[in-house]
Amino acid sequence: IILSDIEGLYDSNPKDNPDANLISRVEEIDENILSLAGGAGSKRGTGGMISKLDAANYATKKGIDTLIILGKEPEQIYDIIDGKKVGTLFVGKKG
Repeated sequence: IILSDIEGLYDSNPKDNPDANLISRVEEIDENILSLAGGAGSKRGTGGMISKLDAANYATKKGIDTLIILGKEPEQIYDIIDGKKVGTLFVGKKG
């Protein structure tokens, strides 16, 4: 689980586009997904969404499901345990 300053990966920048949609599930981190990451994040961050996608890509290649969720709401971890859709799930690759 990656705690972030944003709910997950969006189809466009939600700060610039109020109609941006949260992507709830990503089967593969490809060029299309990487293109959605944009540039670096906040001044307090260390690389923005691209760094989070790099971490998710590394984990999913090892077969580990990875979630990006909003860090301001860590109680969402209980929602994950309860099987609710939260943030963006990056599906680990099998085999």
